[in-house]
Amino acid sequence: MTAYGLQLYTLRKPFAADPKGTLSRIREIGYDAVEFAAPLSMDFADLGDHLAAIGLDCPSVHAGIDDMRDRPEAVLAMARHLGCRWIVLPFVMPDQRDWDRVIADLNAFALTATDAGFRVAYHHHDFEFAPDAEGTRPFDRLVAGLDPARVSFELDVYWLKRGGEDPLAMIRQLADRVRLLHLKDYREDGGMDNVGAGTLDFPALLAAGSEVGVEHRFVEHDFPPDPYWPSVEASLRYLRGLG
Repeated sequence: MTAYGLQLYTLRKPFAADPKGTLSRIREIGYDAVEFAAPLSMDFADLGDHLAAIGLDCPSVHAGIDDMRDRPEAVLAMARHLGCRWIVLPFVMPDQRDWDRVIADLNAFALTATDAGFRVAYHHHDFEFAPDAEGTRPFDRLVAGLDPARVSFELDVYWLKRGGEDPLAMIRQLADRVRLLHLKDYREDGGMDNVGAGTLDFPALLAAGSEVGVEHRFVEHDFPPDPYWPSVEASLRYLRGLG
């Protein structure tokens, strides 16, 4: 049976109020894993112990570019406590989008992280597909500039579609550089929806991911309606129904 994880950003409000309770409920619903997105100030040793106790894997964690550059040891400690194998750059703020510096900083962090036994990836949104003032798409610069031996990609099928790309074609194009997937659906009006409730062909996307060697698949919804839990339950129910 395919393992599915949940990106914790989806449940950021319940998690902030009750971290351990939220993790336990995620496991009870039937998810196999979580991808962490939490402040570096949290007690990750305690949370890692809780993950182990409930049998919930945490293969991946998100960390910002500033923390990767300025506090790499804290980022590595967080990943170590949670039992992660992957550390992912999830977002680049508008005032951080000096792409030459992003590429250099991420390559430098990846060298440190891989030496410590971790793997590194970049997660995109849609803005990376808009040409810059020089007419070059940041995503193309990232693909060309990031060290393929040390930095992989976490592709987000919704943001690919929103950015004007064909998610299936991009998975196949990047092939073995894609090791993680974010799963969320795309509505006809461009909005975000639960997996299986929109227009994307998830059987084809998941099959392509398996063909190129994707290791982890995370459900995510950036704006799930309150009370949040029905969204993550519906997405997993759809995915389990695929067999």
